[in-house]
Amino acid sequence: MKLAYNTKYPSIDDLRNKAKRKIPKFAFEYLDGGCNEDVNLYKNTAELREVELLPYYLNEHRGSNMKTELFGHVYDAPFGIAPVGLQGLIWPNSPEILAKAAVQHNIPFILSTVTTSSIERISELTEGKAWYQLYHPAEDSLRDDILKRLQAANYPVLVLLTLPAF
Repeated sequence: MKLAYNTKYPSIDDLRNKAKRKIPKFAFEYLDGGCNEDVNLYKNTAELREVELLPYYLNEHRGSNMKTELFGHVYDAPFGIAPVGLQGLIWPNSPEILAKAAVQHNIPFILSTVTTSSIERISELTEGKAWYQLYHPAEDSLRDDILKRLQAANYPVLVLLTLPAF
């Protein structure tokens, strides 16, 4: 996996600020925000904030291998593109753009149930490698229809969401 570093955006905050200027305010707030007083946003980033990179100077570096096998497929990195509902609201055709990028970089792409692209189109773009995140619909018949479409489109991984037990 070849990583290209754009010096105009040295940090995630720089990318976030660029996105804030480029997309409509309501869409940015939807994408950037978190529910329940941002508790999960904090949890998702707290451990990353504790990571400290230690440089090792004057040591020979022979390269890094980030390849990871998940569900029988070897990916070039141990991360992928997470599902975001209503991606097309944030940027036109974004599910398709991200699906193509995932294939190009050999990383997982997870399609949200609340997508603005079809199951079939994303399967086509990802050469049948897309994963699918299922929010269980209120009606079982809708769930059954989604599952039939996923099977017909050869989705290899189904990501199930469950409600927390209180």
